[in-house]
Amino acid sequence: MSDLVVTSRPLLSSVLQQVRPFVVVKRQHVHVALRLLPQIRPRMEPEEFLLVAHQVDDFASLNHSKTKRIFAVDVEQHLRGKGFLAPVSTSSSDSTKRWIQQQLQIHNTPAPRKRVKV
Repeated sequence: MSDLVVTSRPLLSSVLQQVRPFVVVKRQHVHVALRLLPQIRPRMEPEEFLLVAHQVDDFASLNHSKTKRIFAVDVEQHLRGKGFLAPVSTSSSDSTKRWIQQQLQIHNTPAPRKRVKV
């Protein structure tokens, strides 16, 4: 078995758009990836980047990965350590978690289903 690794986001989006009508088993993966890819861009604000990191964790949970080693918690610790996010305190950490959960709910609304005539 071999893997194909595509690192170009525009190319990956194009390929996923082309195969989407034919995907059956991994339909949710394609849908989430197509929603997530446009959110990843250069020079994002730290809070935006952390939000995307949480969404990437959610996407990764769709499969079992032996190679994923960096999680949103690690990203948050790194950003805080570099001073890009507010220092850790109980209230700001809780408010950050609530904000991230709200953002994830906004971005995780299901796509409308297409009706298929049988």
